[in-house]
Amino acid sequence: MVKLLTKMIKTLKEQPLLHDQSLSQTHLLPTQQDLLAAQQDATLERVPVETSEWFALWFNSPIYLKLYEHRNFKEAEKTVETILRYSTIQARCASPKVLDIACGAGRHAVAFAEKGCSVTANDLSPMLLQEARRLAEQHHVKLTFLQKDMREIDFSQDYDLVVQLFTSFGYFEEPDDDKRVLENVYRALKSGGIYVLDFFNATYVRKNYKPLTKRMLDGIYVSEERKIVGDSIKKVITLVENGKLKRFMESVRLYSHTELIEQLSAVGFCIVGILGDYDGALFDPDSSPRVIIFAEKA
Repeated sequence: MVKLLTKMIKTLKEQPLLHDQSLSQTHLLPTQQDLLAAQQDATLERVPVETSEWFALWFNSPIYLKLYEHRNFKEAEKTVETILRYSTIQARCASPKVLDIACGAGRHAVAFAEKGCSVTANDLSPMLLQEARRLAEQHHVKLTFLQKDMREIDFSQDYDLVVQLFTSFGYFEEPDDDKRVLENVYRALKSGGIYVLDFFNATYVRKNYKPLTKRMLDGIYVSEERKIVGDSIKKVITLVENGKLKRFMESVRLYSHTELIEQLSAVGFCIVGILGDYDGALFDPDSSPRVIIFAEKA
């Protein structure tokens, strides 16, 4: 093991800098031979790759936060400002009650609280909820925390605004489970309440996704392999750290914006607007990276 790690360090020092345009920064990458050697020599700690409950495993792994650390609080503040401005929810209610479904590490929930909202932060992951508590303490705001599968949320006419951000939808093997989530959201909203669903633009993803990216992240080798399988995009994340190899996966259904609108309308929502990015640009089906739908409960 020591010889292997020595070899990898030596290779990294001698290897030229490689630039990955998708990451917009420079990283040192181990060679394919080093990775194969690590896979053969390492103590394998594999998380099963093919699992319908991938989100329960991956979102409770500390490396998840490192992998998406570029999604920072400043971006969350901009997103929240766009949502509040476009929804005009604060014009109707000075301190709206907000439910953040799949809140993750709490950056959006905290940003909403700083804008005067009363926020419930919900997530399935105990680790992410702990991070959200820590962030709330740092920003001196009060949040209500809820650990629950989004399919099991059972509020009734409690919220003025429900948000589901950063593509936290379409995770389940059965489409009926996604419908169940939308029904839960509809029930949780007060009459006239707004649901904001932030999803990737499937058309944009199909045109622009990168089948493979590699990088070094705080001494961890990270490989992300992406593939469109049927109506979903799947990603296998391979990590090598200190001679140990782990694998996780992500799988998200590639709902088009029209399919999302149809599903929301079927539940009873009225679509009041669609944005194409976090700055508030109007949605363009071909070029917008996001589909940010504003739907009102009748």
